[in-house]
Amino acid sequence: MSLNPNGYKLSERTGKLTAYDLMPTTVSAGPETQEFLLKVVDVLLDFVKATNDRNEKVLDFHHPEDLKRLLDLEVPDRALPLQQLIEDCATTLKYQVKTGHPHFFNQLSNGLDLISMAGEWLTATANTNMFTYEIAPVFILMETVVLTKMREIIGWSGGDSILAPGGSISNLYAFLAARHKMFPNYKEHGSRGLPGNLAMFTSDQCHYSIKSCAAVCGLGTDHCIVVPSDENGKMITSELERLILERKAKGDIPFFVNATAGTTVLGAFDDINTIADICEKYNCWMHIDAAWGGGLLMSRKHRHPRFTGVERADSVTWNPHKLMGSSTAVLDHSFQGGCK
Repeated sequence: MSLNPNGYKLSERTGKLTAYDLMPTTVSAGPETQEFLLKVVDVLLDFVKATNDRNEKVLDFHHPEDLKRLLDLEVPDRALPLQQLIEDCATTLKYQVKTGHPHFFNQLSNGLDLISMAGEWLTATANTNMFTYEIAPVFILMETVVLTKMREIIGWSGGDSILAPGGSISNLYAFLAARHKMFPNYKEHGSRGLPGNLAMFTSDQCHYSIKSCAAVCGLGTDHCIVVPSDENGKMITSELERLILERKAKGDIPFFVNATAGTTVLGAFDDINTIADICEKYNCWMHIDAAWGGGLLMSRKHRHPRFTGVERADSVTWNPHKLMGSSTAVLDHSFQGGCK
């Protein structure tokens, strides 16, 4: 069923109210608040039904200029009536891509997990952050349990993890953790305390965020060494070792190697075990960017050989919202060992 913005009517009295007339501003407005929220739920449920209807379009496409004319995107000076807000909710979803549609095919994310969606409602209603146990006791405990389980799936008995705001930030965290672990004085003295220039290595099929680490953290993109990949998009490990030796001969300090588990374009998985051998040989931190392919860690059928040796990594980025289909922006950055 297509969403009809005019098909969701509040009672005449409630429809004329504004946000100021609802709880918590108006404490006595319990019935009106309930009516408004239940009508929003009606809109959302109809969108869920439309999303799972194969006869529905994945997208009611309009060019940007046409869509601007269909939507009222101006920021009003006064609070809008609740009825207008309901219609705006329906209009927003009417022209939204149905990412859970059976015919929606995207290389990075798809699907609508209803349990995850309900969890999003819950967290939005709680309206808290994850800074401290004082402000979010239940969520802090939940995060600890979930991340511990994810580390166990990777194959680690120790270590630490964090839910990050994106895969790019997760990879940045890995870079910073590696630099701090291997060069603890860098925090105070910067690059002046090093006997040479740091060098990091990644394949030519890696996510752009890996190279961005070199720019953002002051390493310089010239010191992010790109390793060639084969015809299937996998890093050529013999080239990795050759380039590490080449940089060492120039006086640089190889310290960080990124292996990609599920490249953005080809879906290739680098040879983790061989890369781990090289990292151990030359004392490099091994990071695995499994943002795209991390979901296969939970597959008895497909985990091996793609993730054979994953437990040897020093850090892993894993995005459950991609292959696993959970709500977007649930990212895990995990690492072994400790960084003070």
